[in-house]
Amino acid sequence: MTMADPAPETHRFDLAAVLPGPQHCVACAERICAGVRGLEGVLTARCDSEAGELEVTFDPSVVSFEELNLVIERRALEEADAFGHAVYRLEGLD
Repeated sequence: MTMADPAPETHRFDLAAVLPGPQHCVACAERICAGVRGLEGVLTARCDSEAGELEVTFDPSVVSFEELNLVIERRALEEADAFGHAVYRLEGLD
């Protein structure tokens, strides 16, 4: 008796939750998504940077959800550290 390979799994990740700070940068979100697309075991990765979501379909026999989640969290921290971000509040423009 042979065991069939597990079916691909799809999960959505909240990029706003993994990126530090109250504001997330669209460029950082896109770089995280691009990095996930290159991971072994990832079949598809669709990024909606405006909504701050990353949807990943992966082969759980190659990469587990826990490993994928750790990679996404690590990439988010690396991106946030690599680029300085500032949020400016402009007043008197109305």
